[in-house]
Amino acid sequence: MHPILTDIRAIEFEQIHYNSKSDDYFGIIEGSIPVLLSAPHGARHLRDGRWKGEDEYTASLAIKLGALTGAWVIFVKNKTEEDSNYLPSTRYKDAIGELVAEQGIGFLADIHGADISRDYKMSVGIIDEKDMGKCSCPRCKAVIEEAIRSFQYPLFNLDAFTAGSPETVTSFARHACGIEAAQFEINARYRIVERKPDSTRAVHGDEPHFKAEEADVLALVECLKKMVLSINKEILCL
Repeated sequence: MHPILTDIRAIEFEQIHYNSKSDDYFGIIEGSIPVLLSAPHGARHLRDGRWKGEDEYTASLAIKLGALTGAWVIFVKNKTEEDSNYLPSTRYKDAIGELVAEQGIGFLADIHGADISRDYKMSVGIIDEKDMGKCSCPRCKAVIEEAIRSFQYPLFNLDAFTAGSPETVTSFARHACGIEAAQFEINARYRIVERKPDSTRAVHGDEPHFKAEEADVLALVECLKKMVLSINKEILCL
């Protein structure tokens, strides 16, 4: 296995606890550039009174991308009742606000998982693709598209994943924090290095031994790495 994938797998298996509930449910990793990677669904989370399954490998991908690029990282590592992409106020969002204010963060990439049945590799929600007055990342939109075009095109707001609800982390970053942001929905075929036995899908008997193709995960990591570094250059030009 490629060393990058070995690292991502180790993070997911050792640091992300899908079913272990904790008040200390998220972690923050310090960075050196004004980009913040967020993974609010790294473990199971409560929505409308029902536990939703984790977005597998979103937290470990964010952590590894942070290590590769110098981006800051905030990620859910334990089961929690606070769904920060659904509830208007959570401690996770409070922490994002503090990081933006204290560390000069200029862009937030909110990483989520898309089901294997989706016919895209990645969809990027930017609220409004055409009206730059409403778009969540008017300055960085072209930068994102250029970095990911060879991996996925078209790219934005596919299957109505726009991140446009007022409660999303992307909307919070854009409207409450005043920075650019986007929600990245990544297909399971491109992010799951090796399904954990305690994952929601494995427990339910849904492809418990699923693994993405190594080349596909590496292609994903490479395009996201390129994107983060390109966004950093764009922010530094402001």
